[in-house]
Amino acid sequence: MADGSNPRATIGGNNPPADPFGAISAHIEDLYSEARNWLDGEPITTQAQADEVTRLLDMIRDAEKVADNARKEENKPFDDGKTAVQAKYAPLISDTKAVKGRTVLAAEACKAALAPWRQAQEAIAREVARLAREEAEAAARAAAEAMRATQVDDLAAREEAERLVREADQAAKLANRADKSATTNTGLRSYWSPKLTDGTAAARHYWTTDRQACEEFFLSLANRDTRNGIRTIPGFEIVEERRAV
Repeated sequence: MADGSNPRATIGGNNPPADPFGAISAHIEDLYSEARNWLDGEPITTQAQADEVTRLLDMIRDAEKVADNARKEENKPFDDGKTAVQAKYAPLISDTKAVKGRTVLAAEACKAALAPWRQAQEAIAREVARLAREEAEAAARAAAEAMRATQVDDLAAREEAERLVREADQAAKLANRADKSATTNTGLRSYWSPKLTDGTAAARHYWTTDRQACEEFFLSLANRDTRNGIRTIPGFEIVEERRAV
């Protein structure tokens, strides 16, 4: 711990330039240099040292407030301009809880009107695809059975079996196209979301597969409870730490 004999370590001993940002920057740089001089890794051993470092801390906090206020003031024209532009376009395209723009409302209404029709058309297409798949599978079974039943010296039966194989292949292609038609370019999209049905089972699962995430989540709950004054939490040791303010 330095004793403050270095001229650079005299707290507040600087003359900032006239430019606002330059003055603020120079002042903070001086305070940082003073902090480096005082805080050299050695512990505080005297009340005088503690007093000087406390004064330095207060000056750093004051300088930070001045810099932050200057930042806000310098940002104000941009913030005001951005706010004005946002307000101008909000009635047209905003999509927030507070404001729904015209395009958002109109698009949502269109989607709501289209959804039942599109769902019905998709259901029809899926049924067509299901029937085509059943036909393809039946044709494949018939072709395989015919192929197994043919004799090497029975050319007519062999030709018939091969014809059935070709028909089965064609049926499979048609079924694949029907599947694709039923699930693409429908104007619908699948949205998957979990619904918790057994919290204990879910906790066991994720404790095994993603323990770090579980620990972080449990710790966040414990931190919340600790901030609310709870000092006894099952599975946790509540540790008190005294810090400088």
